[in-house]
Amino acid sequence: MVAQAYAAPVAVRAAEEAVQLHGGIGMTWEHPVHLYLKRAKADSIAYGTAGHHRTSVAELVALPAP
Repeated sequence: MVAQAYAAPVAVRAAEEAVQLHGGIGMTWEHPVHLYLKRAKADSIAYGTAGHHRTSVAELVALPAP
């Protein structure tokens, strides 16, 4: 859970930056960067958001979530 709480927003941010770096070609079928962005966002939704994982970890260690 800790890894997912840290990695989910980082994966989405890295994929968004990659699309910006590649410009227009990043959102076409000529380059697979758009697939990484879609996959990162879908995984974040499917496996839970970072906030959800932080709350779960806080409950496990009996700390109030931020």
